[in-house]
Amino acid sequence: MTKTYRLSSHLLHSDIPFCIQPAIHDGAFHLHKHDFSELMIVLSGQADHIVGKQRSRIKTGDVFVIHGEVEHGFSNANGLSLYNLMFDVDKPYFETSAIRVLSGYQALFKIDPLVREQESGVPYLNLSPDVLNKVKLLVGDIDVEYQQAALGFESVLLGMLQHLAVLLVRHYPERANPKQKNTLALARALSFIEQNYWNSALRASDIATSSYLSARQLERLFSQFFQVTPSQYLTDTRLSRAKELLASDLRLNINQIAQQCGFGDSNYFSRVFRKHIQVSPREFRQQHFSVAN
Repeated sequence: MTKTYRLSSHLLHSDIPFCIQPAIHDGAFHLHKHDFSELMIVLSGQADHIVGKQRSRIKTGDVFVIHGEVEHGFSNANGLSLYNLMFDVDKPYFETSAIRVLSGYQALFKIDPLVREQESGVPYLNLSPDVLNKVKLLVGDIDVEYQQAALGFESVLLGMLQHLAVLLVRHYPERANPKQKNTLALARALSFIEQNYWNSALRASDIATSSYLSARQLERLFSQFFQVTPSQYLTDTRLSRAKELLASDLRLNINQIAQQCGFGDSNYFSRVFRKHIQVSPREFRQQHFSVAN
């Protein structure tokens, strides 16, 4: 039976849904799953990386994300030294709206893990030596901050993690392999949605144009990797942002949230919200704040 690791058993600080651990592997590390996502940064060495039924070779400078429900492990590891950053897949600790709009973030954190489950030989983001050196220093500082937990470490830790995320993803387009053409196109689509979901006039054709894809190509990619249409993904994004606002900002009324999330008016927003979430926006807000209090 495949072993499943849990984020809660790794946390040093129960109120922070994040953990960082260095690891060294020689030989094999068993196939396993987990209830969290992992950002893995290979500092040195190499190994065969097994993801589901797919196998590929990883090496110094490779960076990749694995989602928890996917079985993975290593074999034929030779001096494999890496950092493993663990986080909640549904709400990454370091994610912000400013980071979500970056196409490299969508590619590395959202699309690549899905592609790697379906296809063999998918290229990894491989950092140039100078960028890898910067990343090594930064993850080392993150590890120290996390372990020592000095006064105010939460703010410092969060800032450094956001710095790391941006440092990695800004290099994704320039280091991308020609085989990642579809990944980059889909990443542009997701980035465009994140920047424009508030616009109630936004249509799937606009998303296709921004991605340099035909409507049919866009439909095919969304169906392949997300099992939804572009329009359904857009609605899901709007609902996700609405849930964030309902749970975090009591100053905004329901109509203001509807407008900010691209629903046009509060009546339509309430109908869509209840259909997908099974409660009204007002009930969702009341449930969240009653639990918080």
